Amino acid sequence: MSRAFSPPETLSKENVRTVADVRRTVWINGLFGLAAGSLTCSFGHIVLQKLQRHYIGDVGSHSAESGVENKVGKNMSWMQKVLKPLPPLGRNTFMLSLLGGGALGSFVMSTTAGKNAVHLLHPIFQIGRDEHVGHSPYQIALKKAKTQSSAETETAEEDELDAAHHRARSLRRRASIKQRLESGHSLSSTHGNTWPYEEEEMEETKRNKAMNRAEAWERRQTHRREWVHDKIEKGRALSDSTGGHWDEK
Repeated sequence: MSRAFSPPETLSKENVRTVADVRRTVWINGLFGLAAGSLTCSFGHIVLQKLQRHYIGDVGSHSAESGVENKVGKNMSWMQKVLKPLPPLGRNTFMLSLLGGGALGSFVMSTTAGKNAVHLLHPIFQIGRDEHVGHSPYQIALKKAKTQSSAETETAEEDELDAAHHRARSLRRRASIKQRLESGHSLSSTHGNTWPYEEEEMEETKRNKAMNRAEAWERRQTHRREWVHDKIEKGRALSDSTGGHWDEK
């Protein structure tokens, strides 16, 4: 994985942004150089090919025995000297010019852009350089070990605090659950803070209540009949409106 996705912790956000800007500048200029070099060399190859076909073809058509200068004169002789040593230009040479020009243009443009932007990276190159000035390798290693030990100690303390907080929460939770269970309440308020009953249990509870009411009514009626029977046997009235005796006429 590229270091661009995991920069060191010693770099600030501004430093990371500066490195990214320089990298982007180099890539963009490299692509521009690739396009410019390919187009330039392709155009030059086409021009040379046209000149070669025109001038070398015209010169080759004249007879060597005439010794007469053609209509171009000295310019024709100079152009012939330049183009005659060249090999025949065709598709292979065109592709070579295209690829070579693209590579050369990309290299030149990206290198130039990098050299123009390298001064932005000088402060980043100096980060951490003066930190160990005047220290021996043993002192540098000892300082790094102390830093690592302090970091491990802080991590251990944070872990202990987290564990203590977790234990305290667990104890409070247990105490709350115990209190709710002892008081007959449920663990949540979704059922009106009471234990939820199933439908069968509710029906059985209703039947028990109805049976209790029927038994109470039966006991009351039995007691009433016994009281009336006792009153009648003793010759007393059912009310005190006549002094508790039958009104005999």
